[in-house]
Amino acid sequence: MNFAWILFFISLVVVSNPRTGNGAAIDEVIQKIAQLPAAQRQAALEQGARREAQLVFYTSVSAADVPKITAAFEAVHPFLKANAYRAQPSTLITRLETETRTGRDLADLVGSAPAQMWHLKQRKLSRPYLSPERQAFPSGSYDHEGYWAGFEVTPIVLAFNSRMVPAAESPRNYEELLRPRWKGKLSLGNDEYEWFSVMLDSLGKKKGLEYMKGLAKQDLNMVGTSSRMRVELMLAGEFAVSLAARGRRVVEFKEQGAPIDYRLFDPYPSVPNFVSLMARAPHPHAAMLFFDWLLSQEGQSLLTQIPRLTIRKGLKQKGRLQDLYEKDFVFVDPASLGAHLKELMEEYDQIFGARPGK
Repeated sequence: MNFAWILFFISLVVVSNPRTGNGAAIDEVIQKIAQLPAAQRQAALEQGARREAQLVFYTSVSAADVPKITAAFEAVHPFLKANAYRAQPSTLITRLETETRTGRDLADLVGSAPAQMWHLKQRKLSRPYLSPERQAFPSGSYDHEGYWAGFEVTPIVLAFNSRMVPAAESPRNYEELLRPRWKGKLSLGNDEYEWFSVMLDSLGKKKGLEYMKGLAKQDLNMVGTSSRMRVELMLAGEFAVSLAARGRRVVEFKEQGAPIDYRLFDPYPSVPNFVSLMARAPHPHAAMLFFDWLLSQEGQSLLTQIPRLTIRKGLKQKGRLQDLYEKDFVFVDPASLGAHLKELMEEYDQIFGARPGK
């Protein structure tokens, strides 16, 4: 960690420690605003947020895009400073647990991956919050108890090299991938546990595992953990088809003229980035204000322009990214993934023999 980040966290400890700050307990705030009409609720949150003056958002959103999100929020709420700390999902969790043990509760909200949302709930680090904005989102993209809500999504597609595979001859469904013609021509990442989880949930455990075992007999090219690298190797002709490719990246390559195309299969897995309210948020009013804004028409519209792929119903995505919305997503369920992650990883490794480090 460089010197600038050290100073940043020292300053947060000084101003954000709930034992020395003026933030109300988050349960009290939620109870206070629960029965208020929409306009009064918003006014109460803004009034409390003015006193708190800031919020702290821990997230795994890309370092290039986080400042765009916080700047847009501050433009709407100029009385607030939105501080963001960006790291990989596992690093975020480690940091949060360390801060909790030492009594330094800095984060108000966390925006991260499905498994991390489940971990936060199980460790009682997060607090259920039912944002009124969730009503504009499809089922499966948020927790009905309020422990997480999806604000963006990564669609999972099947990509293929269009020079090696003419569109008319491309696979049309998952079953076709088991045909002899695809043996040795397919690629899968070493750690596609989220894709694996959706497939087993959708097909049923027994049928899903039977399918995966059949897929493993196709002499898959298991070439690391980077989806982008796999797509680039596919474009270079190392293999013809990439399973569990990230839709946004594939569309971007296609728009740049690369010889690539893709298919949306049933089930159509997607990995949301979720936002969760921390149980000991030092700035509860500001945290809920940001949470609601991130899910609002305004906040979601801003994400489409970055561009990030949003979940709120009725929004149009930028350019050809809209094509990724032709089918309904099957969202990764944090509860299903998180509660069975160890088992899923062991099954994945046993079937495909590709867990990193083994």
